[in-house]
Amino acid sequence: MSATAGGGGVGRVLKKLAKSVQDGNYYEAHQMYHSVCQRYLKQKKFDDALELLHQGAKNMLEHDQLGSAEDLAQRMMDIYDSEGLKVDDKTRARVVDLFQDFPLRTEQCDQYVRMCLRWSAKHSACPAGDPLMHHAFGSRYYKEKQYYDAEYHFIYGTTDSAKALGHMIWEWSGEGYFPDRGYFIARAVLQSLVLKKIHHANITFETFIKDLKANDPESKGIPLPFKPTDASTPEVFLYKSSLINFTQFLLLCVQRKAVEQFTSLKNQYRSVVGFDSFLVHMVDKIGEVFFGLGPKKVSNPLEDMMKSLFAPPPSALGHSSQQAQILEMD
Repeated sequence: MSATAGGGGVGRVLKKLAKSVQDGNYYEAHQMYHSVCQRYLKQKKFDDALELLHQGAKNMLEHDQLGSAEDLAQRMMDIYDSEGLKVDDKTRARVVDLFQDFPLRTEQCDQYVRMCLRWSAKHSACPAGDPLMHHAFGSRYYKEKQYYDAEYHFIYGTTDSAKALGHMIWEWSGEGYFPDRGYFIARAVLQSLVLKKIHHANITFETFIKDLKANDPESKGIPLPFKPTDASTPEVFLYKSSLINFTQFLLLCVQRKAVEQFTSLKNQYRSVVGFDSFLVHMVDKIGEVFFGLGPKKVSNPLEDMMKSLFAPPPSALGHSSQQAQILEMD
């Protein structure tokens, strides 16, 4: 039980309700959690209400009452949202603590994760959700070998997430899902690049390569006669895996803003990447994001005519131009 709720009436209520859950009176306890929460909200005791719901959900999870736990968690997140609580150490800790108790690969856990990320996206500066929260989620998924879920959260996480992702990719690539280990590092790096996380992409790749060299000396690669122009450019190796080579060269193209080399690389490795539509899509998105190589818009004569008919008057052209720039940035 939380120390913050250990004193006064709140502590007594929590003990009483925990005893009710322990005795198997799940429905009664569930209703009482909501009733007491409502009373606290009317009294503007928001922290007490949140602690009640948090502990209530944990008690329900301890007794495998997933539906009741999810419902109480939903109420907690609704209060987070309605009261405009920002993402900080305290609010994040409560969210992550409850996540650790939800059994993975259940509908209730998946729904809870979506609720948390939706709140953190709304009440932080990160549209994809709080990076530290993503890191906590990803770390647990990784620990329980839920690699796809871990990959997603690590991609949106912190620099520590990027390093953990590199280690996880090495482990994941050895599970026998696909014969070429390079497929998994390509997935991770390309997704990071689409999000313009060049630093994270490099950390992930370098961590993976370190594990590769330490655990599979035969695949460590042959140095290429390439002289870096500055100290920040890593030495380039040629690996047995074409996908590892492609990923390495792609990182260099993005870092150097080398559009011609990117186009050449894309054409040369078309058959290597083309077996997987996801990788193909990621490469195309990287071309758009870094080099402006998006698909050309096909002219539609009817659409052009309608636009000319309903064009704004000259006085409004300046405003329309600003809107167009915003749309282009989007």
